Amino acid sequence: MLATRDLTWRIGEVAIVDRVDLALAPGEFLGVIGPNGAGKTSLFNLVSGLRRPTAGQVLLDGTDISTLPPYKRARLGLGRTFQASSVFGSLSVRENVRLAVQAHRGGSMKLWRRAAADREVVAAADAALDRVGLTHRAEALAGTLAHGEKRKLEIALLLAGEPRVMLLDEPMAGVSAEDVPELVAVIRSLTGDSGRAVLMVEHHMDVILGLADRIAVMHHGALLACDVPATVMANPVVQEAYLGESL
Repeated sequence: MLATRDLTWRIGEVAIVDRVDLALAPGEFLGVIGPNGAGKTSLFNLVSGLRRPTAGQVLLDGTDISTLPPYKRARLGLGRTFQASSVFGSLSVRENVRLAVQAHRGGSMKLWRRAAADREVVAAADAALDRVGLTHRAEALAGTLAHGEKRKLEIALLLAGEPRVMLLDEPMAGVSAEDVPELVAVIRSLTGDSGRAVLMVEHHMDVILGLADRIAVMHHGALLACDVPATVMANPVVQEAYLGESL
């Protein structure tokens, strides 16, 4: 569904992302780990279109999308969240998601028509909120949500675009310990039987181990290993480079 081939991004002589080959199958959950500065977010920036690769390709369903801007990749089914929460704080939770649904589907250009009158759009927004467990907060202002709830809202915004591939960049960052289990449950539900694939960067090893079908390890911009969790955890090169002697 999603693949990178020799994906590289250099600044001068420094390789920030160095010839990374990854493949993501339909319905697969692939976790990406590595120490700070390993190139994980830079990899996401290349895949999502925020950066142009120096060399290599990004493929979606076998089609080279390496030169497409982010919005065109989104229309093709590639969605992404970011490390920092970004929602319209002065709008309600439902309005945030409704706007995302409208942006994806395209809405009427008649300025005198109330957007809330489009029942299909509102129903789709409510379905996304139900999916992430925020139905009870639909009328609340997004700016009043707790951080964990904002993370759920961001996933609802992503679901509103009906992506086939989702890139989640450190969704647990800043989330309180008591909110982690609910957020993990939401993220676990994203693949299921939908065929949707998830690529997630995360520093919480217990979260990654509980969610990922495979784990990719990055180090100094390069792909150090990519395999099922047990094999990666037992890899002495990975342990030395990242996981530490405690394992």
